[in-house]
Amino acid sequence: MALTPSEADALLAAVIMDPVARQDPPATFRRFHADSPIWRSEYGMTVAARYRDCLEVLRGPKWGRAEADMEMPIRFGGERDRKVNVTSMLLMNPPDHTRIRGLVARAFTPKMVERLKPEIEAIVEPLLDDLAQTDSSVDVMTALAVPFPVAVISALLGVPGDKGKDPAFVQQIRDLTTFIDSGASAADLERGERASVEVALYFNELVEYKRSHPDDAMLSALIEVEEAGDRLRHEELIINSILMYAAGFETTSNLIGNGLWAFLRHPDQLQAVREDRSLLPSAIWEILRYDSPVQINARFALEPVELNGELMPRGHNVMVLQGTGNHDPLAYDDPDRFDVRRFTREGVPQPLSFGWGAHHCLGAHLARAEGEIVFDKLLDRFQTWELAGPPPVYRSHATLRGVESLMMRFS
Repeated sequence: MALTPSEADALLAAVIMDPVARQDPPATFRRFHADSPIWRSEYGMTVAARYRDCLEVLRGPKWGRAEADMEMPIRFGGERDRKVNVTSMLLMNPPDHTRIRGLVARAFTPKMVERLKPEIEAIVEPLLDDLAQTDSSVDVMTALAVPFPVAVISALLGVPGDKGKDPAFVQQIRDLTTFIDSGASAADLERGERASVEVALYFNELVEYKRSHPDDAMLSALIEVEEAGDRLRHEELIINSILMYAAGFETTSNLIGNGLWAFLRHPDQLQAVREDRSLLPSAIWEILRYDSPVQINARFALEPVELNGELMPRGHNVMVLQGTGNHDPLAYDDPDRFDVRRFTREGVPQPLSFGWGAHHCLGAHLARAEGEIVFDKLLDRFQTWELAGPPPVYRSHATLRGVESLMMRFS
């Protein structure tokens, strides 16, 4: 029996806001797929929970972002701090989005990621050395899942290593994600605003330094890059560097943490990968599908467009439930089962986790490579993986999904 819009809205609010519902979202996903795969919310937007509708909106050229300026305090030439309006490519539509994405995308191609793999392996090894020397339990989020991708994106962008190791700086970057959290409290947003001041000032200083002290990292390359006479403006460099830095580790750290927790709950799947490492690429895709690091996205109709037989007017907002679409029984057999072999089979659709179309995650290849490397190395190093504390609690965030901490013991 179809849910009323009010009932569907209440279920959605629960899976976003309720700590208990957040622990087991597939239970809510099943209700959506059975009773309300797409509905017109009482808040005026349409909500898409079915894989095919999510995919259509994410990749359709008639759907885009609601362009909005983000104010950032940036210091120029000794002047007092002042706010300038600048938009990240995350909030842009073509042609501006195409221009900026084209200037930065070359650093994230599969070929470039392949060249980076030896450096990525060199970054993870010392962290695993520390794990091997720990006799007691350890929080793998703080010991591995966060510092590893932070170090990788720091090296890629050219952020000094000691800055990436500063817990306060990393927390400030994570605080910026409150701006994409539809469940954020006023206190959360205030914390994010304070963080944006400090982070913007830091990257402004870093860009200025790189202008006179260029290196072979990506930020220096972006300062110099020119295509068809086009360069990134100073403000564009700053906000998009912040975006790449935050996106460059947040999704990957959640991929690692969610993956470890999935393997702990499904030891037969861990054993399957241990015995056949060729399953690792499929296993990473399955982690991304089963417990997606990104749960929700939003798109707006750039012109009148039909969705599920209904004409959506220009400007209409659709909330795309990526995590729910990844559990659609019409797209995946036995969708609530964690199956590391799933993506070795023909015809299995790619998860929605990295988005699709013009806004497909730039760092998708990098994140998957990091995931494959870290799990491969963990399997090499440790025969036993054990939960060493209570089941983890997921972070309070509507858009991003990851565990707060995960106490484990390796031997």
